[in-house]
Amino acid sequence: MLLAVSRIPEGSDTRLKAAQAAGLALADLNRRLAGILPRVLFAGGAPAGLDQALAALGFGVLALEPTEVPDDDQRVVVRRLDFSGGALTAWDAQGKEHRASGPDIALLQRGMRVSRNTQTVKTSERKLDVGRAVLSGGLLLTKKVEKTDVKTTETSEPFLLVQRRGDSDLILYERRIDYRALGAEMQPASRGNLEVVWRKLGALAPDRVDDRVARPGFVTGLPATSADPVDLALALVALDRQR
Repeated sequence: MLLAVSRIPEGSDTRLKAAQAAGLALADLNRRLAGILPRVLFAGGAPAGLDQALAALGFGVLALEPTEVPDDDQRVVVRRLDFSGGALTAWDAQGKEHRASGPDIALLQRGMRVSRNTQTVKTSERKLDVGRAVLSGGLLLTKKVEKTDVKTTETSEPFLLVQRRGDSDLILYERRIDYRALGAEMQPASRGNLEVVWRKLGALAPDRVDDRVARPGFVTGLPATSADPVDLALALVALDRQR
C-alpha cells in the first residue's frame, strides 16, 4: 500500500513532527516530499497509524494500492472524435460510440506515455588474423568475429485522459486519432490538433482540468511499483482531486 502526501500544512515544526511520526530523519522526509504534490512517502511498510497522525497534523494523506491502479486495458482508446452538440463524442477501434458532456466529466488530465523497446542485435564480420595467417602459410588470413549489441529505442506520445463519472475513462493519444471532425480548426500537425482538442475539452469542464502528470519531474519522482509510473501518477492526481 502506498502512502502519499497531497498537502503540506504551514508551520515551522509540522515537518519535524511528521518526520518523528514516520520514524524518519527530517532531511529524509523533506527529500521524499520534494517536488510537485502528491509525493509518495512510503511505497510500503509505513508505520501503523501514520496516516491518522499525519492527518491530525494537517497533512493531506492518500492511500493507494498499486495493483488497483487502472491502465489502458480498462480505458477506451479513442480513434475518432467529434465535438458537435456541446459534448465529446468518441469512437473506439471497433466503432463503438462513447459520449462525455460537461456534467459527465469528473477530471481532465494530460501527460506523456514513454515506451522503451530493447532489442539484441547480433552481427558477424571477418577480421584480419595475423597469427592465423602465419600458421596457415597465408591460406587463412581472416577469422569470423561475432558481435552482440543491445539497442534501446524510446518513443513518447502525448495523451489526454477524460475521466468520466460512473463510466470508463477515455484516453486520447496524439497519433492515434482521426482529427478530420475538427474541420476548419484542424492543424497541419498532430500535436497542434491535440492542443485544439485539449482546449475544447477544457471548455466543457473548466474547473476539472489538471496537468500535473505532464509537468517535468512528477512521474519520474515516483517510486517503482507494480503499476506503470504514468498510470500511478494519473491515479494519485485523481485521488487527490476527489479528496
